[in-house]
Amino acid sequence: MSWSGVIETLREVVMIPGPSGFEDRVRSYVVERLRSMGLEPSIDEMGNVTVAVGEGPTLIIAAHMDELGFVVTGITEEGLLAFRKLGGIDDRVLPGSHVEVFTREGSIPGVIGIMPPHLQYEKDRQVVEWKDLRIDVGASSRREAEELGVRVLDPAVFAKRWAELNRGKAIAVRGLDDRVGVAVLLELASMIARGEVKPSWRVVLAWTVQEEVGLRGASYLASRLRADASLIVDTMACCSFEITGDARPGGGPVLRALDNNYVAPAALRDWLLKASKRAGVEVQVATAGGSTDAAALQRSGIPSVAIGVLTKYAHSTAEMAYKSDIIDALRLVAAAVEEPLKP
Repeated sequence: MSWSGVIETLREVVMIPGPSGFEDRVRSYVVERLRSMGLEPSIDEMGNVTVAVGEGPTLIIAAHMDELGFVVTGITEEGLLAFRKLGGIDDRVLPGSHVEVFTREGSIPGVIGIMPPHLQYEKDRQVVEWKDLRIDVGASSRREAEELGVRVLDPAVFAKRWAELNRGKAIAVRGLDDRVGVAVLLELASMIARGEVKPSWRVVLAWTVQEEVGLRGASYLASRLRADASLIVDTMACCSFEITGDARPGGGPVLRALDNNYVAPAALRDWLLKASKRAGVEVQVATAGGSTDAAALQRSGIPSVAIGVLTKYAHSTAEMAYKSDIIDALRLVAAAVEEPLKP
């Protein structure tokens, strides 16, 4: 059984733009891949994608399709674009960033400008809030920007570059959160479809929307589906000893025992650890900051647990993770679907 295909899937899907509320391109990719496996997915009213395989108690395995981004809120007379952030972007990473704006006619490049140091006074050298920044697409007037196809409510994302570090040991690219999970679920679906993984559950694979702006897709999913348990596959920001303890990139996927909005039930923690031993996958156990779709599902009464691939520089333009952790996350999830949950 080959596990490394998850990296190639990740390389494809991470480059597809899909900020919160504008996941269409990612959704199309997921649906096309599933259909190529002989599976027929469903798309709900929120835009979540689901496909069910196997028989037995129901286990939801979810990852979110959306990423951080922006939406154009106005065009100045000088042709600059005002914007709002979609998701938790640190204002410190905005100035000088390259972006792509997606118009009805196609994508156009832009940059988020900043006053050069040559023209700044000492008092100006501080973090500039997003509301005081603009996207520059090279237009000199509102009319010229509109002629490029820009309209209010057009989405934008950071421009992306795939970089392999330390002779291919690590990956750095914007959007690992949570295209890692998207890729893991796609590879898992393929393995189940080929008969390489044989679930002990009725597995509902779910690719959710709008996680970065309030777990909205998962909340809707939980309102529609009944399940015995759920497993979330996401990234996990690292590293802070006070929050994440000894967890380290390259040490294996992390069982997120708790975060800002949920606590994993002991039965599900034990179930995952048992699966990891059977698969020979080293799993780190830690607490985490932030939140995942696990919180939304758990609030609806579905016992939930999350695993995370440790990601350095989370929510920046250079998120970084180790390939081995991504591959082992797939191995862990594949073992988990074959592991029944004992009462």
